[in-house]
Amino acid sequence: MFQNLVGRLACPRTRERLRFEAAPGVPAGDPVEGGTLVATASGHRYPIVRGIPRLLAADAPPRAGAVSTKAAFERQWRHYARLPRIFGKDPAEMARNLTNARIGARIRRDWYRGKWVLDAGCGHGRYLRAFADLGATAVGVDVGDGPERARVPLDDPRIHVVQGDVLHLPFASGAFDLAFCDGVLHHTPDPKAGFLELARVVKPGGAVYVWLYPKEAFLRETVFGAARAVTTRLPGALLRTLCFAIAPLTAAVRSYSGTKFPRASWGECAQVVHDWLAPPLQSHHTSEEVAGWAREAGLTLLEDLPVPVGVTAWKPA
Repeated sequence: MFQNLVGRLACPRTRERLRFEAAPGVPAGDPVEGGTLVATASGHRYPIVRGIPRLLAADAPPRAGAVSTKAAFERQWRHYARLPRIFGKDPAEMARNLTNARIGARIRRDWYRGKWVLDAGCGHGRYLRAFADLGATAVGVDVGDGPERARVPLDDPRIHVVQGDVLHLPFASGAFDLAFCDGVLHHTPDPKAGFLELARVVKPGGAVYVWLYPKEAFLRETVFGAARAVTTRLPGALLRTLCFAIAPLTAAVRSYSGTKFPRASWGECAQVVHDWLAPPLQSHHTSEEVAGWAREAGLTLLEDLPVPVGVTAWKPA
């Protein structure tokens, strides 16, 4: 963590601003490897461990499915985070998604320069470097240890990583120019609440981008729902073996990332299968539903994106 992040952080319980206390005996200066973030009024204290602020509300009771979903993604990134391609895309292909029609008509390469961007549910962390290379300061937040597993470069002053919950974002209101959340909200207990949190932390004139699983036809929903009723209960090692064994089925079964065997490697296809079959929390949505969330949050200029269900919505300046 670098100290210029502190002014954008907030207590996830009370939303009050935090102040930084250096750890005794630890040299001052950037990057910050340890210390404590303190909410003065409430007295809540949050450690900085291995350069990452740990801003989880430890006293909040876990919601149904949240703990096992977190474990599923930590397992996924422990085994797959260093693949050459994730979701069928190498870093260059991922970066192109940040400047093309997938993110909307108003955001192009020059837009990012000098902006602060939040990657909510940053997982493998590859978008963080892409945002930084476009000229933004990138802040990734994830409830698990995926970014650590992926070895996100915490010594890069353009990149910060925070451990936190997308339903209780540990950031001040209006802290970011863009809140980016790709394929995350549908793995939370309350996707709408997560969207409203993204809107809260975006400044006037800024944007929220989300992509969520679309609600599909009855047959696909029924078949995959029945399969997941079994796979989400399997032990991790057994499920990983199963995903590897059936990875070639991506040649015939459509994935949202376009990952397809044998164009993608066996391991890359196994990662996509695991992403679908492992997390207990998974919901499907419509564009109309997400547009309703945006209107409730006071966002305007909704851009319905070419990959359903993708929406970029802007907060009035």
